[in-house]
Order: sequence, then C-alpha cells, then structure tokens
Amino acid sequence: MAISKPAKSKNSLKNSEVDAKPSFKETTKKEDILTDNKEVSFPVNIRVDNHIRNKVSALINLGVAKNAKAVVEHMIESEIAELSESEKTRFDRMYNILEQKDYMSKSLK
Repeated sequence: MAISKPAKSKNSLKNSEVDAKPSFKETTKKEDILTDNKEVSFPVNIRVDNHIRNKVSALINLGVAKNAKAVVEHMIESEIAELSESEKTRFDRMYNILEQKDYMSKSLK
C-alpha cells in the first residue's frame, strides 16, 4: 500500500505567513466589559421560617407595604441607612459584585 502526499491546496499559507505573530490591541479592562448600567432582574426565593413569613404578612395587612417584596425592600433600605460610611462602601462593593455576577450568568445563557 503506497502512501500518497496530500494534495496542495490553493489556500495553503506560505512559511512567512505562518510565522507572523498576531497583533493585539490594548488589554481589556473589567470596567469595559461590566458597566454599572447593565443589570438583570429575575425572581428568586429567600427561605424563611413560618414566623418570619407571618410577621411579613402582618406588616402587609397593616398597610406598611403592598407585598412581601416591598416589605423586604423597605427593611433593607432601613438597614442600609444605619450603616457607617465604611460599611456602606463595603456594602456597595459587595452588592455590585453580586449584580455583575447575576448579569454575567444571565447574559451567557
């Protein structure tokens, strides 16, 4: 059985073309990919026991908020307002990281 040479294609590259190094632009910064205005919203669950659920329902019945999401959001905003400046800075950093993670996980699907 004889081994034949592969046929030379018309599109074959010359040695000088193969040895050429690719050129790259400046490196991409994280800020170029993830901007503050990109966000996604999707429903998630927070597990609580029946006592906390009942307290949230009682607050809704009192008219503090119209739904559980609004009650939780109100409580979170109250807690954030009580943070020191350094804690607010740390909170903002952590929150932004989690928001970027959500955006990236949803945008890749």
